[in-house]
Amino acid sequence: MALRDRVRKLKLIITDIDGVFTDGSLYYTEKGESIKVFNVLDGLGIKMLQSMGLEIGVISGRDSSPLIVRLRELGIDEIFTGKHSKLEIYQEIIRRKGLKDEEICFIGDDVVDIPVMERVGFPVAVRNAVDEVKRIALYITNAEGGRGAVREVAELIKLLKDA
Repeated sequence: MALRDRVRKLKLIITDIDGVFTDGSLYYTEKGESIKVFNVLDGLGIKMLQSMGLEIGVISGRDSSPLIVRLRELGIDEIFTGKHSKLEIYQEIIRRKGLKDEEICFIGDDVVDIPVMERVGFPVAVRNAVDEVKRIALYITNAEGGRGAVREVAELIKLLKDA
């Protein structure tokens, strides 16, 4: 199936956070609090996707208060943090929303993302993803995670939906 046809079926974009929405670095204050660094390009990419009528979800193995703040600020409702079995969460989401695998895009970077990426209609890897993830992806971003990769995916989806 052509990439354009896959993109036109999309209803939900799910992304990992660390290594996709961020550059994967972990920052801690002297008090042990974690700090996340987000790229505004990716935030605007989320808004682009939402303006196209697409829903956004995140599944992250790490739990972080700054992360929740940013995701809520972006209007993301499907937030699952501290979840290591991403496939179980994915199955819960699509069952609850009545969606099919081919209606989902997943953006990932590491091996924990593979079980979901193998199921979705449009698996995407960021440029700095591990090779195992890149082999599954139908699209690999030019931008690295945390450096506009989510925005790049949003622009690609808009381009292909409008084509």
